[in-house]
Amino acid sequence: RPYADGYHTFAWRGWWDFGTGALGDMACHTVNLPYMALDLKYPTSVVAESTENNQDSYPSASKIVFEFPATKTRGPVTLHWYDGNNLPPAELLPGTKFENSGSLIVGDKGKLYTPGDYGDGGKFIDCEVKDVDYPHSPGHFEELIRAIKEGVPATSNFPNYSGPLTETILLGNLAVWAGGKKVEWDAKNLAVKGDKSLSTELAKIVKPTYRTGF
Repeated sequence: RPYADGYHTFAWRGWWDFGTGALGDMACHTVNLPYMALDLKYPTSVVAESTENNQDSYPSASKIVFEFPATKTRGPVTLHWYDGNNLPPAELLPGTKFENSGSLIVGDKGKLYTPGDYGDGGKFIDCEVKDVDYPHSPGHFEELIRAIKEGVPATSNFPNYSGPLTETILLGNLAVWAGGKKVEWDAKNLAVKGDKSLSTELAKIVKPTYRTGF
């Protein structure tokens, strides 16, 4: 398509042809904390509701629900994503006002609320906190140099972390395109399963066809 003023420098991410909307822009940061803490790889289904989607530019607001199966270390998890002017129900955080961005983990024995996009400055609510041991990062630049020089995989390496995180998050866009239909995901084959017509329609988003040479 010909160049237009609405594409560059920032707004390209808001177009289906060029970017991945609010999810691709910020969810890799905002969802990182619950994703790592709860090992939220490979949801079984995703469903979304949004403002009008003309399938040219992303809708201005959406609410998306991801369902994750149980693992050996935890039970099933439901993840709710809100963007635009949508916020979680206020009763989930009594006495505290939701910031413009952040994450809230609600468990059987308490909650963890972190305002902002990067998982810092959080507070535990109605729960006992126990110290746990985990590998501390020297910083992402330092991790990259260490991976190159010593072969130690970075925490967010492609095959084990950042690839699956990206796949999980961008399934939300498939659900937005599906317009309220439940998207069931086959992670092994990177394909929508169940509804054949929906699978065919969404395949062009999973793997777009580009012009020759692009």
